[in-house]
Amino acid sequence: MWNPFNEDISIIYPSNSSTGTSLPTNQDLYFVAKWRELFFRYSSARSFLSNTQNDNWSYWFSPVSNPTTQKAFELIFKANLYETALIHYNIVVDLSWTLTYVSAEFALYDFDSDDSIKNINKIQDVLPLEESYDLLRKAEKVVVSPLSEVNPFSYLKKMTPEFSEAVDLITEFWKDFSNSEIRDLYNYIKHKGKPLYEEIEHLHQTKTTQFFIGKKEYASNVIDVQKIINLEKGIKNLISFDNDKLFHYIKNLLESLKIAVDPSPWAY
Repeated sequence: MWNPFNEDISIIYPSNSSTGTSLPTNQDLYFVAKWRELFFRYSSARSFLSNTQNDNWSYWFSPVSNPTTQKAFELIFKANLYETALIHYNIVVDLSWTLTYVSAEFALYDFDSDDSIKNINKIQDVLPLEESYDLLRKAEKVVVSPLSEVNPFSYLKKMTPEFSEAVDLITEFWKDFSNSEIRDLYNYIKHKGKPLYEEIEHLHQTKTTQFFIGKKEYASNVIDVQKIINLEKGIKNLISFDNDKLFHYIKNLLESLKIAVDPSPWAY
């Protein structure tokens, strides 16, 4: 399989070489659980992106005799693989917030509850299975965008300074990424529609007429008003994003959180 990535993702697989006999707390288990989810989501993102360069298209559809139709099918599946990779990469970013929230005791803070302190302490306890499961579901609901007005990061840094480095990593990364083309296209696909791709439209040549009034051209076809992007450029952008930004961000975040949580080896 085509591999354009500079770093081996296996080096961020959840593992612990230390030894010990202490029973893992909820905090330990939540951290490792979300770490595993993030790792496998990241692996999927790379797999889908790598498959955009796979020449064995017969795996996805039965070949056709018409060269133009065959090329169109190839581009359509390539675009689908790209979009899937794009979505998975953005989920990795979102999971990095969740990973941090549920790893910190403040993740369960309830501003409107009189027993908030009890809830905070629970995350570091050893609880029955059902309670542990429910507690993590509750913690996951707290997650919001790093720059949201209701974001508790500043309070988290104050109350649990061991997580300050992780919070700073998330905030700085998000400031740059939140307005990027990759995030913008992800939000477009999720909320607004499916983009067209220049390579596919050029092959189809679906627009055959132009409509002018004076010197101004007016929309005369549905593709005139649809969002259109370049597929190859999008693929290259994702590769650069992975190599130049995302991998280093995730690696540094995991290292910082692992030190802060210091999970029991049994949690793995």
